[in-house]
Amino acid sequence: HRHSAFVATLHSAKAFAQLRATTIDCPAVGEGEREIVDGPDGPVLVAKVAGSYYAVDATCPHLNLPMKKGKIEVNDGKATITCNFHNSCFDMKTGKCDQWVTGALGVENGFLSGLMNKVGSGKNDITAYYVTEKDDGSLTVSSEAPRVDESEE
Repeated sequence: HRHSAFVATLHSAKAFAQLRATTIDCPAVGEGEREIVDGPDGPVLVAKVAGSYYAVDATCPHLNLPMKKGKIEVNDGKATITCNFHNSCFDMKTGKCDQWVTGALGVENGFLSGLMNKVGSGKNDITAYYVTEKDDGSLTVSSEAPRVDESEE
């Protein structure tokens, strides 16, 4: 059972790494605008859509291509970013992949999609971050939820 102990160690090391919150400063982002900041695992895209701030990894996990120019849409209150290379879609609040690779360069094509699915990694989510607006309008992007200070009772 030595193998399972190793996996457990690996897992707790990962959990431990997540205890150190990543905090990134970001300039103010206007409605419909986006900003790219340096995150712990590469660039992070920060956007303001329909009055809400979102921050997600700016790299698509499929072929590690940039999503800086990815199309951002809001449907039923849910913001989604689409990778402009192969149409993978990600929920900007959770980072969850809603649609994986449907074609090459925006072309809906079953054959190409099958081909592109074999290239690069399998379906993956991206990391979503918490965004807090500071008094001066600039933003803080964090890997963990902002703590609510409840000590003033």
